[in-house]
Amino acid sequence: MKKALYLLLVAALFVGCNRDKKKDEPTGPFIFFETRVGESGNLPQREGEAFGVFGYHSSEESLSNVFTGYDDRIAQVSWDAEAGAFAYEKLVKWSSGTYSFYAYYPYAYKNQVRLTVVDNVRYKTLQFVQPCELDEMVDLMTASAELVAKTPEPVRLQFESKLFAVDVVIANYDEMSTSVPGLTIVDAEIDFTGVPQSMEFDIDGTGSNISPETVDINADLYAGSAGFELTPGKEYSFTKEMGNSFYLIPDAGIKYSLAIEYIDEEGERDIYTYPEDGDWASLDDFVKAGGRYAILIDTSSGTPYPFKATLVADWEDKVDIDNDFN
Repeated sequence: MKKALYLLLVAALFVGCNRDKKKDEPTGPFIFFETRVGESGNLPQREGEAFGVFGYHSSEESLSNVFTGYDDRIAQVSWDAEAGAFAYEKLVKWSSGTYSFYAYYPYAYKNQVRLTVVDNVRYKTLQFVQPCELDEMVDLMTASAELVAKTPEPVRLQFESKLFAVDVVIANYDEMSTSVPGLTIVDAEIDFTGVPQSMEFDIDGTGSNISPETVDINADLYAGSAGFELTPGKEYSFTKEMGNSFYLIPDAGIKYSLAIEYIDEEGERDIYTYPEDGDWASLDDFVKAGGRYAILIDTSSGTPYPFKATLVADWEDKVDIDNDFN
């Protein structure tokens, strides 16, 4: 019943508030939010997907919390698929003065060992513990909007990632017109070492700290049993097929190694390892928060099959050979 009444209230507000001609953006006397990620992206817009936001209201010489209807003073702003907008239950009206809002995604930090919010009265600290399983990794993002006055428009929160993303891709660069049969990928795995165990930072941007303790991450990249054929001209993203990217805390000390087991065109089984000397490859200083990278393994026909591993920057599920570095 409570949920039904809330949805009716939100629907009534969406209809009764002033709007511009964009689709269903609530405006008016209540504080609402719209989100952006980067230049053109959005936060995930699935039913129940949520971010947390807290704020401070300054009027004359007083400073107060905005979302006092919540025990922790943090509003859970969830995607409402029916309304086509992010909304929260305990709505707050605008008043005179200025507001500063600070947000983080994902919201689900309670009862989670990965994400915790610590209240330091005048600011809040976000504590993040690095997951070691690929399917548990998420893109941790924050946003802020400071010194905002009453407005009929939703407050825009521009989210930026605090982590970096890595995909693992293999490509066969033989010409598609050749009669070479290609090779069969049987198994693949990747190891990361030197990944910071945790990080904490003040969400208002005043300070941050990365733990000196590190963790190792080992991940199988192929869940099939029969293998798959990598024919000429074909590209295969292990991480995309696994349903996620690696999201890691940025640090120059992170290193990685990988192994690809395959059957060549002659039917011989072999393993390609990178680095080939059994050591570790470094991510160096190229890795930055918000960056998206791919470890690209390219190959072509030969005896034995020649492989080359390259770290590609600004990865967008498309190989750009002019945009790589070793």
